[in-house]
Amino acid sequence: MVEVDGSYGEGGGQILRTAVVFSIIMGKPVRVSNIRAGREVPGLRQQHVSALETLAQIFGAELSGAAIGSSQISYSLGKLGATSIRVDMKTAASITLLLQAVIPAVALTHTRVALEITGGTDVPWSPTFDYLTNVVRPAYAILGMRFDATADRRGYYPRGGGKVSATVEPAAQVRAVNLTTRDGPVEVDLASRCAGLPRHVAERQLEAMVSVLSSSRVEIRSRTLHEEEADSPGSSVLASATSGGLLLGADGLGARGKKAEKVGRGAAESLVTSLHSGASVDSNLADMIAPILSLAAGDSSLLVPQVSPHLKTGLHVAKLFTGCESSYMEVGKAYLVKIHPISGSASNSGDS
Repeated sequence: MVEVDGSYGEGGGQILRTAVVFSIIMGKPVRVSNIRAGREVPGLRQQHVSALETLAQIFGAELSGAAIGSSQISYSLGKLGATSIRVDMKTAASITLLLQAVIPAVALTHTRVALEITGGTDVPWSPTFDYLTNVVRPAYAILGMRFDATADRRGYYPRGGGKVSATVEPAAQVRAVNLTTRDGPVEVDLASRCAGLPRHVAERQLEAMVSVLSSSRVEIRSRTLHEEEADSPGSSVLASATSGGLLLGADGLGARGKKAEKVGRGAAESLVTSLHSGASVDSNLADMIAPILSLAAGDSSLLVPQVSPHLKTGLHVAKLFTGCESSYMEVGKAYLVKIHPISGSASNSGDS
């Protein structure tokens, strides 16, 4: 059994998700202790419990300790379970964080699963649903993992009620990548949406993003505005550049008392900072894909705006399971991240 200290690094829920995903892919039982020790309210929250129970249902796993507030869990695989699942997260718990765990675990065990999920699509401390579909999906496809996801209804804090249909396809292997150069013009796509709020909220968010990008002389390829219904009012934005060798995105959420202009400016300024750094992969995306690249058949390189605590933590957990090595080096205004899988470490994930 692999022992993982959940208080390592930033001590959040990412350690738990990464550890269980690698447990599934590598076929090694895992025990995670001191879960979310670095958070104001430690222990499991509803979104973590939902993710663990969903993975256990898919893979017929033996799971213990999966209760709200628990600081330790153990997880070991049984026989393959359900391939069509309905998940009700009961709150505005993050659907995107659940899928962040489910997608690689399913794809890299050569499984196909269909899910219907109820919960939060656009909630604090997690990627928005637009970021998942417009930034994470093309990035995963480059690595060899394919999924589709549709939000039939958006879910905002506090009621949630969002409804997502998703399918994950089996992957043959994890492809090594070199995402360090740009091979075309920088073109940015903008999306602004609101639910249960006046249309001008989404319009002002969009106008603020356009203003920031225009003043920075960044070309805007597309701009979309969406009005929707939801159980709780809310809004979100996404600024993304996912062509010409780029996988950059920056999202933002509206909140009570927060001006729409601030939501739009924040996302656009974050994207401009990434663009000006010379990076090819944004920091949040690097957190997600770098650990997975430890399962590739060869070395990978990413050029990122900064090396986040999440990135270091994810690669630490990956090393516990695979023995991979990694390094970080400052290159101009960005950082070059290199992931070196240990020969044979990917063999348990099938054809990798």
